[in-house]
Amino acid sequence: MRINRLTYEPSIRIGIVGAGCTGLTAAEELHDLGYKNITIIDAKNRVGGKTYSIRYADASLQARGIYEGGTVWLLPSPLYKKYRKRYGISPSLHVMPRVQVFDLGTGKVSSPFLVESKYSLLGRLWQLRKFFQELDKYTLYSDPGYINPTYRGMNESSPQWFNKQGLDFIRDALMPIANAAQFGYLKQEASTAYVIRLLALLNRCNFLKKLFLNMPQLQEGNQELWNRLAATHHLCLGQTIERVSRGQTILVKTASNQWEFERLIWTAPVDDFLGVADASRAEADIFSRVRTIKRAVITCKVEGLPANIFYVIRNTLNQSLPTSYPLAIYEVDPGSKIYNFYPFMDETTTVEELESNVADCVKKLGGTQVTPMGQPLIWKWFSHFSAEDLKDGIYQRLEMLQGNQNTYFANEMTAGVSVPYGMEYAAYLVERFF
Repeated sequence: MRINRLTYEPSIRIGIVGAGCTGLTAAEELHDLGYKNITIIDAKNRVGGKTYSIRYADASLQARGIYEGGTVWLLPSPLYKKYRKRYGISPSLHVMPRVQVFDLGTGKVSSPFLVESKYSLLGRLWQLRKFFQELDKYTLYSDPGYINPTYRGMNESSPQWFNKQGLDFIRDALMPIANAAQFGYLKQEASTAYVIRLLALLNRCNFLKKLFLNMPQLQEGNQELWNRLAATHHLCLGQTIERVSRGQTILVKTASNQWEFERLIWTAPVDDFLGVADASRAEADIFSRVRTIKRAVITCKVEGLPANIFYVIRNTLNQSLPTSYPLAIYEVDPGSKIYNFYPFMDETTTVEELESNVADCVKKLGGTQVTPMGQPLIWKWFSHFSAEDLKDGIYQRLEMLQGNQNTYFANEMTAGVSVPYGMEYAAYLVERFF
């Protein structure tokens, strides 16, 4: 059932800013409802946003010849299933190496659930069962974004939460993976709401997937679905927005074009919105509180490393790692000797520092020659609010903005960092308001 839905007008002009997975999902769901005048605008000359597949070689029987410069895993979502079938994406998936933990202090490699711990096997199993039962509360497809009011109270840091819940082993087992995927150097500060929402994705997987964490990718590359979907819509790429003015209609201007819409869905970062739009006081107050960090993807040809690995780096030394040290590494195709490395960055990080830390990581893993394949890809990552803002109900205030001045927001900030979350929030927004 649709709630708060506006009068159905299939001929109204709808603008979508952002041709990433969220924006393209919004366009697809609007089209399915019968809307005909939809325009998607993006500053980049490609679609897919953080889903970015890069071909390094021709495909063969052994290898896809693709590395993912953006989103790595394909995680379950009913929308993925629908779109893959609709656009002829192969049902065969490229299964990635299972995730293992590499301990910098000891040099040992183990399953995340077999890391050294004071807990017995029975104690570990008890914590696993309790934790995945807890995650059930946050795995509902019908509960998108941070709308669930429970998140408001989950503003303490995640180490505190795990300790209170008696889940210290789960923290030791899964937080290195969560930190590598999303939190980086904010691992001690990230509010529990964000940690639980990220880890709740695991509950979409079957037991063996949760145990071994050998997640899939699309055989054609994760971006290919979005290339095919986008080809059915009206796209305006390479268009950097200079001004958004909202009155009886919404005027969107770039250096070379101008559009007039009755509705606008903004799926690009909200700091971009503040830079170009006639933001209201409430919009400016909320969006100026959004915080982000930077994540890099560095792809290298490396000699001497084990084949078909996916290592998450765990540091049990008495010294902290640099902010820009790789937290994960995996071989993009078995036997290709091409590996992706995943560090984070702060304001002072240089490319030379990133490459130096990759070289150090390779040395500790027993590798030798390292040859970068192009410049690092640098992403704005993990849109989030402070613990104080969570406690004060920032997401409830954000939801109250939806539809004001015929403008709607759907992106990482509203949905969470994950392609399925972005897709599901976009579909929810369309279902709710259109």
